[in-house]
Amino acid sequence: MRPVIDNPCSIFTLIVFVAAATTSTAADEEEAAGESERCINARSIRGVDVIDDNYVVFRVQGRRLYLNALLKSCNGLSRDRRFSYETYTRSLCERDAIRVLREAGGGVYEGRACKLGRFQQITESELVDFIKDRTVTPEPEAVEAPELEEIAAPDN
Repeated sequence: MRPVIDNPCSIFTLIVFVAAATTSTAADEEEAAGESERCINARSIRGVDVIDDNYVVFRVQGRRLYLNALLKSCNGLSRDRRFSYETYTRSLCERDAIRVLREAGGGVYEGRACKLGRFQQITESELVDFIKDRTVTPEPEAVEAPELEEIAAPDN
């Protein structure tokens, strides 16, 4: 694991921490529904919500939300709940990598790299429903206990 180092070069580096939720109006939500984009402006990102190892929500300027389904599951993301990314442009795009940030030995280190998918614009209410659907646990099935036979102990 490499320690996270601030780089004063032209690379725009941002460490993203899970942000507090914001609210949006019903009109904003209706307008935003259903749009998908390959890239978003990295400088407009105001916060991030890690849903689990497969999904991240980017909260951008103007109270817009973008759900990103990672191309593959990103082990450790839901546990550590924060990541970094580097971009050489002002956009964060599909197939760009994020790196899980881990705490160890009093420092923060970059862990596993994971690739972003497309950015699906969603509403706050769609996000709430999406999270609720992902956290529903199925009812356990009733399992019948097998019948026990009484076995006589051998005579000694």
